[in-house]
Amino acid sequence: MVASHQEEFKAANGHIVIVSFGNLSGAKKWLEQTQCPFPMFIDNNRQLYKSLGLKRSVSKVWNTSTLIYYAEEKKKGRPLIGIFEEDDPTQMGGDFIVDSQGNMKLVYRSKVANDRPTVKELLQALES
Repeated sequence: MVASHQEEFKAANGHIVIVSFGNLSGAKKWLEQTQCPFPMFIDNNRQLYKSLGLKRSVSKVWNTSTLIYYAEEKKKGRPLIGIFEEDDPTQMGGDFIVDSQGNMKLVYRSKVANDRPTVKELLQALES
């Protein structure tokens, strides 16, 4: 989890922000449920979402690997993040690193709901 590596990101001059593509109400619920320590910006008209090339997909969000992931998390006794009425559960996310000159150092658009670069990969991209 990225939150447990905050000091490493700070040491690499990284600043982590979350961008929500939903509305303020759903974003607040997500922040509360996840206890996310990072600042969040709201892009409810999805201008940034579209400009980053992010997509929506039922089949990529609710596929077999995602369902297995949720079942394994449940089996381990870990709480699952709820789906809120305000959310769009078909939106795909991603991870992006932008340098101080505005250049994209990392562009990672999720291929399925539960894939993300590792902390190590994010730090390597930040430091390159």
